[in-house]
Amino acid sequence: MTVNRSESYRYWLLVKPDVAHPTGGIKQLHRLAEALGKLDREATLIQDKAEFHPGWFESRVNTISETNWLKQTDLSPERDIVVMPETYNGEFLTFAPELPKIIFNQNTAYSFGPPEAKNMHRPAGLIDIYQSQRIRHIICVSEHDKSLISEGFQAGNNRVSIIKNAIETELFKPGKTKKRQLCYFPRKNSKDSMIVLELLKRCDWFHGWSIIPIHKRPQEEVIKIMRNSILLLSFGHPEGFGLPVAEAMASGCSVIGYSGLGGRELFKIGKAFGTTQEIAVGDYLQFVLATKTLDNAINQNQKQLTKQLLAASEEIRKRYNKQTMLDSVKEALTKIEA
Repeated sequence: MTVNRSESYRYWLLVKPDVAHPTGGIKQLHRLAEALGKLDREATLIQDKAEFHPGWFESRVNTISETNWLKQTDLSPERDIVVMPETYNGEFLTFAPELPKIIFNQNTAYSFGPPEAKNMHRPAGLIDIYQSQRIRHIICVSEHDKSLISEGFQAGNNRVSIIKNAIETELFKPGKTKKRQLCYFPRKNSKDSMIVLELLKRCDWFHGWSIIPIHKRPQEEVIKIMRNSILLLSFGHPEGFGLPVAEAMASGCSVIGYSGLGGRELFKIGKAFGTTQEIAVGDYLQFVLATKTLDNAINQNQKQLTKQLLAASEEIRKRYNKQTMLDSVKEALTKIEA
């Protein structure tokens, strides 16, 4: 669909509070705004402060403070659409009630409230909202979440679209050499990571390995670590997609661990090349056994393993890049703006 910018819809993406620490969902909201701009739609982030930027990734998108946005007098339900993350579940119908809404659900597990929250959103009321015609469309980021929303929430298949997460393929790509090094993100399920790593440290065969935690590091350091590592241990659960897993695979890493459900499609790709193994949540022994299998593969035929990792990287980079994301947003707009 080709629309002149002067006649196009305006999309307002609610991204608050202002969060400076690395959060994949924030980064993807910026990427969605960029994609909308490339498709000749106006897209602006509504933030606490207009001048705020997370700082840990590059992005140039229009921003406005919530205070100033609420003062606007030219908002119209015929032209303006508000995009709200799934965590704003209590405000879907009350925030700017006169404007149509899109729910951008990046993790269905958070639809009823974050796992650590003391109170959860009432399931019956939440599902009613997803089925409500006052919600123009729902977008998500994985096959698993699309099925849950369209079939489980019964929101309707035509009202739900997948936006392909874009890996920065010019940055996340295989390095020239791989070390006997594993990396992991300790922020999610830190208890599980502590247990698994202690189990590994007590194995004789593991003594030649190094362990690199990725926490509060700038993107350039994350890229360097992944390009040098041969393994990512994934402890993220639940996940709407699992962008770190995709970025690690694109960087030529094997991945062992939790898919978070949303990352099942990534583990399925890796399984076809023999480079990933999904572990059931809490199955600490399988982490150890799978890592030992990888260690044996390095010892026995590292050349063949490298070939498999490069093939998996190529497939991930082909499926999840800026162009595939742009194409998926364009397809979603044909339904949203119909």
